[in-house]
Amino acid sequence: MTASPDQAAPQYRADLSDLEPLAARWAARRDGRPMPPLDQATRRSLIRILTEAAARGAALNPQAAQLAQTRADQLRAGLD
Repeated sequence: MTASPDQAAPQYRADLSDLEPLAARWAARRDGRPMPPLDQATRRSLIRILTEAAARGAALNPQAAQLAQTRADQLRAGLD
């Protein structure tokens, strides 16, 4: 018996709640206001989104997947 894709999914899976901290940053940028600082919640959301994008996109576009993973690693290391 094999595991379903959902059961085998890594724990870094992004969901829609990961977009919420980013929405304020994008709204500020769109409206010409200063962007809020990159706090820990926003950093974790970005890491999850970028890591999942890298994992899912590796077969389709390895270069883009590598760029996403590199950015996630930079955020993990505290390099903004």
